[in-house]
Amino acid sequence: MKVELIACSRPLPGQCGTVTNLIGVTPNPMRVIEQAASVCYDSKPDFWDFKIAHNCAKTGHLSVYEHIYFTFHIEGISRACLAQLTRHRHFSFSVRSQRYCDESHAEPILPTSTNEDQDGVIADAYDYAWDAYDRLIKDGVAKEDARMVLPNGAPTELYVSMNARALIEASHLRMCHRAQSEIRAMFNAMKYCLAVPSPEIAAMMVPQCEINPKYQYCTEGKSCGRHPRLQDLLATATQQQSEEADKK
Repeated sequence: MKVELIACSRPLPGQCGTVTNLIGVTPNPMRVIEQAASVCYDSKPDFWDFKIAHNCAKTGHLSVYEHIYFTFHIEGISRACLAQLTRHRHFSFSVRSQRYCDESHAEPILPTSTNEDQDGVIADAYDYAWDAYDRLIKDGVAKEDARMVLPNGAPTELYVSMNARALIEASHLRMCHRAQSEIRAMFNAMKYCLAVPSPEIAAMMVPQCEINPKYQYCTEGKSCGRHPRLQDLLATATQQQSEEADKK
């Protein structure tokens, strides 16, 4: 898998408090968010600590984070991973087309949870699928029809763009330990790409259970065990209140 950030929103020279007389200065996209958020409160934007933007995030007002965009180039993920990724709203996609592109020499993706024997079974299934694909192509079947025999493990390449809010909220779900390892790895790679140009956004890309560092709990029906489930915490609190009431 290869994930690279190829573009992100930047304030124009002279805008959003950008320093224009220093060579090599790369303005943080957070400056755009800070300026947009400042108008909501008739406040002076803080272009160094981004206080207004951070306060908006803390209180759940993430609409101001929709003003900046990121574009990633992604290679070597499976079509199964792509299917999961495309379920997220407000993402824009340009994907390698199996209808027009020849997939004869594609290298399929093996799942990370299988053992050596299981990998052999999967590899045999892949070989059978690609043999069928190659025969159909040689027999003159159109690529758009021959692709029907290709598995979910077929690799793909794409460009994907999204605003910061959509990226952050998707990461809460896809960085969860219960998410499939492939898409979890992809979002971790996207976070890594943002560490330099926008560390504030990267820091907000965490699993759902870790949005609030002081109160960490799982909202899933089945927890991975990393943090207690919310319903268990509420049940414990209710029981404690009941026991305290009985003592009075």
